[in-house]
Amino acid sequence: MLLFCSNIYSQATTPGKGRFVVGAAGPELFHAGVTYRIANINQLGFNAGLGPSSGSVWTALSLEDRFYFGRSDKRTNQKTWFCRVGTTFFPQAESPQQFTFNLTVGKDILFKNPRNGITIDAGVFYLQDSEGSSIILIPSLDLWPALRIQFYFS
Repeated sequence: MLLFCSNIYSQATTPGKGRFVVGAAGPELFHAGVTYRIANINQLGFNAGLGPSSGSVWTALSLEDRFYFGRSDKRTNQKTWFCRVGTTFFPQAESPQQFTFNLTVGKDILFKNPRNGITIDAGVFYLQDSEGSSIILIPSLDLWPALRIQFYFS
């Protein structure tokens, strides 16, 4: 009986591999999407976003790959710290500013139900020929600050 109960408990707390996400970020804007955890150390994701811009609405499509590292969480037996590499496509932008290259570091923070949580990550993104902006981090390298807060749920 004890073995049966512990088996049911372990199945109930194991997070799913597929997740839905919603969040706000630069460069992904206000977005929603899906992620899929391939292994304990790797997760792929896709999201679509919208954001206001001087009287219009911009759209964004993003792909990401996360590499997880560090210790695994005791409740889920999955790593929670990650390095994220990705790209964002802005259909309305003029070439060469249609694509960004994103590099961030962050953490998955689990809620009481370990299938749900919040992700916070920060880093930089590269946007070619953008050195004229006032909020750019390193104008000579076209590097912008990247920050993302994202809720996930299975």
